[in-house]
Amino acid sequence: MPSNEDPFSEAIQLKKAKKRLLGALIILIGLLILSYFFLEDRSLTHNQNIKISFIDESDSSINNSIDQSSENFEVDNFFIQVGIFSDKEKTLNLLSSIQSFGIDCTLETVELDGKKMFRVKTGIFESYTDAETALEILKSNKFSGIIKKYNS
Repeated sequence: MPSNEDPFSEAIQLKKAKKRLLGALIILIGLLILSYFFLEDRSLTHNQNIKISFIDESDSSINNSIDQSSENFEVDNFFIQVGIFSDKEKTLNLLSSIQSFGIDCTLETVELDGKKMFRVKTGIFESYTDAETALEILKSNKFSGIIKKYNS
C-alpha cells in the first residue's frame, strides 16, 4: 500500500525532529552544567550528627507513650554548678555565703574516683536568662559557676 505523504515532506519533518532533539539535548546539558554552580554540597557545609530512630508501630505500648508524651510540653530548666569540693566544712561555709546573696543553693554528695565529694549547685531556673542573671551575681561576688541543663 503506497504512502499518502510525499517522501520529501517526510524528510523535512524528520530533519525538524532531529533539530528539536538536538536543541533539547543542548538545553539539558546546559542546565546540568549550570546546576553545578547553583546547588551547594550540603555534605561538606553541614557536618551534623543526625539521630534516626525507628518505632515499631505494632507495639501499642510505645504508641501510647508517644501519645502521652506529645501532650506534655517540655520546658528546659537550668541550674548553676558552683563547684565540687572535698572538704565538707569549707563547702558548708561556701553554701551559706551564696545563700546570703539570695540564691537558693543545695549540697549534694557525689562519688568521684572512689572519693566522697560535695557538689554545690543552685536551685532550678526556668530559663537560661534567669540562670545567667544568677551567675552574674555569683561572679560579682568572686564566685564562679557553670550553667547546666537540668535533666529531670
